[in-house]
Amino acid sequence: MAETHIQVADVPEEESHSRQLQDQTPLLKVEQTQQSQNQETTEEDQEAYTPLDKTLKTLDSFLALLGFKQNSILSVGLSWMVFLLIGFFLPVVILQLSNCPGCEKGQIKSFELDIVASQASLAAASLICVSHNLRKYGIRKFLFVDRYTGHVERFSDQYIQKISESVRLLVLWVLPCFILKTAREVIRMLYVHHELWWQTVVILLAFVLSSTYVTIIFLCSCILFYLVCNLQIIHFDDYGKLLERQSDVLILIKEHIRLRHYLSKISHRFRIYLILVFLIVTVSQFVTLFQTTGYTGIISFINGGDFAHISAFSSMCTSPVLLLCS
Repeated sequence: MAETHIQVADVPEEESHSRQLQDQTPLLKVEQTQQSQNQETTEEDQEAYTPLDKTLKTLDSFLALLGFKQNSILSVGLSWMVFLLIGFFLPVVILQLSNCPGCEKGQIKSFELDIVASQASLAAASLICVSHNLRKYGIRKFLFVDRYTGHVERFSDQYIQKISESVRLLVLWVLPCFILKTAREVIRMLYVHHELWWQTVVILLAFVLSSTYVTIIFLCSCILFYLVCNLQIIHFDDYGKLLERQSDVLILIKEHIRLRHYLSKISHRFRIYLILVFLIVTVSQFVTLFQTTGYTGIISFINGGDFAHISAFSSMCTSPVLLLCS
């Protein structure tokens, strides 16, 4: 009996000794708990990284490459420096320095400067408005695919499909503009002769690069507006199905109020952008009209072809925007 009593009494002594060791090393307990919490959070993040997250991250990286993501002073300065250098100063400097005999047959400097100013104005308005919205809301809330709205899991595949279609549409819009601008510059260089052949090639590449750059920026903003509206069409289609299977009036009214709220947000976020685009396009068209009617020389497709290019470009871009607004 005494031996058993001694064995039982030894157990509390061992427990008290282990407790004393734990009390002496509290940092080890904190580190172990932090490591376990970090492992749990990393596992949750890996599970939460869905294909939609990858698509949005790729889209965000593409917009950052174009200069739309301006989250710091450095990114703002770098974005606008690249824009001003490529989109404005590069073609203006080339036009001012490209004085050659017989250049009037291939280009009219006043016409070209007006075209550069109108394209740069459209791109600048796009850059200002889209970068402001991305900086304020982020890519998820800007496109209304925030994971806290409760609709991401249901419409994830449809969101990815709409984003992919918008990217393909951007390529289909940029490609004709690039081909038309390149063909026009090649034809013009056949009439405008410079002293050295490499000067002709450099001028051609500079004009094509500048025009393509500002075109991509402006069309990208139009595509984003198109994408935001298209993503809401998914919710409207779902609301139509909800009307067929749901008889609770309260649920229908809540969904209707939510859709109206989203449409109101979209109109507020893009209102200034749309006004600026329509104003710039209208002013550029009137300036083109006054310049062409007031010019006393001969205007042909060679020296005035960019007017047709910019008019077709503006009409092609603004007409889908008008349809979406209606």
